[in-house]
Amino acid sequence: MFLSRLKPTLFRVSTKLTLAYSLVLILSSTVIFSFLYFQISHALQNQERVVLEAKVEEYRNRIEIRGLKDFQDYFSNIPNYDRDAVMLVTVLSPRGEMLFFHEPFPNFKIDTESLRIELLGQRSQKFDFIMPELYGEDSVLIFGRVLKDGNRLVVAKSTEGLNLQLRNLQKIFWWLLLPVALIGFLGGLFLSAKTLSPVRELLTSMKKIESGSLSTRVPVGGSDDELEELKVLSNKMLDKIEGLVSGLKEAFDHLAHDIRTPVTRLRGRAELALQSEGDVESYREALQSCYENSDKILNFLQVLTDITEAENRSKKLKLEKKFISELVQEMMSLYEMAFEEKNIKVIQKLDTHDWALVDARLISRVIANLLDNAHKYTPSGGEVTIETINQTENVILKVTDTGPGISPDEHAMIWQKLYRSDKSRSEYGMGLGLTFVKAVVEAHDGKVSVRSPVKDGHGTEFEVLLQKMS
Repeated sequence: MFLSRLKPTLFRVSTKLTLAYSLVLILSSTVIFSFLYFQISHALQNQERVVLEAKVEEYRNRIEIRGLKDFQDYFSNIPNYDRDAVMLVTVLSPRGEMLFFHEPFPNFKIDTESLRIELLGQRSQKFDFIMPELYGEDSVLIFGRVLKDGNRLVVAKSTEGLNLQLRNLQKIFWWLLLPVALIGFLGGLFLSAKTLSPVRELLTSMKKIESGSLSTRVPVGGSDDELEELKVLSNKMLDKIEGLVSGLKEAFDHLAHDIRTPVTRLRGRAELALQSEGDVESYREALQSCYENSDKILNFLQVLTDITEAENRSKKLKLEKKFISELVQEMMSLYEMAFEEKNIKVIQKLDTHDWALVDARLISRVIANLLDNAHKYTPSGGEVTIETINQTENVILKVTDTGPGISPDEHAMIWQKLYRSDKSRSEYGMGLGLTFVKAVVEAHDGKVSVRSPVKDGHGTEFEVLLQKMS
């Protein structure tokens, strides 16, 4: 039970950061101490060697100048607290006979027979080696020199004192390691709390949003680090999500409104036909009305599907080289009579070299939507201009009308699904035409933009940019 409760805590980021910081501090302290320990150990060993070498040279000069008798008198008068007292000093003849022996204080023992054998095997004038103590775990540093008369002077010292200093250093390290670990743990807690405070603020905000408060935002500080950038991006994402949710609600309202009309007509006409005892012609008219209204609903849903496919690019485009001017003329042949009925003058400025790689079926529907908008919102006696501009890498299509125009505040909203401005409420439409235009053009890696008003507070110009090579 305890382990099951402990497991989530162990896997928290704050716990990992605390442990990581503590571990790094402990490991770095260990590495630093190890380096210092080996440096100090090497320095102390070198110091011992230098002292012994100096003593060997000092004793050699004393023996060769004053003789062995004076050397014996010198050691017989050395007090126990003198530094020379801690050294084992002996003089051996070439045959291995001990001519002089000074026992150190405090005393340590070595195997004299092994020492004699080792000395007899030395052939150089200066020599040094290490032997183990006869009793104990310490070793003995031995330095020697061959005198002029062939005798061998030997000075030895136990490493007990050196090892004691090193053991004291080790004890100091282990005692220091506990406060270092404590400092590392407390420092890790502080740093993890400081570092993860933006993440906790983000989590708190996300929990509020999960409970339904979409207006909640993460508080942003004044720093420029990555976590603050994450908070800023999260707020932007939340703004976008809130806008999408709001737009979705509005879109459903419009969708319900736009579908309700044909469905109500369809149901009403079918109900009248069922209640009446009319002739075959009356039933035919009722069925015709039901067919037309159901077709409007299907067309509405199909356009929604096409927009979704274009936005998600889930349907592969059938790209081919097409002259945009030819597609414009094909669509104009369908709208020519409608423009004439409203006495709208249509001006065509078409470039004959305006080819681009496009899906002809979809781009034709884009042109049809733009022409339909121009016809719908241009008053009688107005003017519509259709222009294509050929460029090196792109083709530009412009459709300009002399209608009432679009408010600058609505320029970003007209591309949304089911959006219709107040000026267009009186006109029949699904509110999907410009959404379809934008989705299809961007699926071609093109761009679409609007400029309104164009002149004297009236008119709207839609510009479509298509690439020659996709």
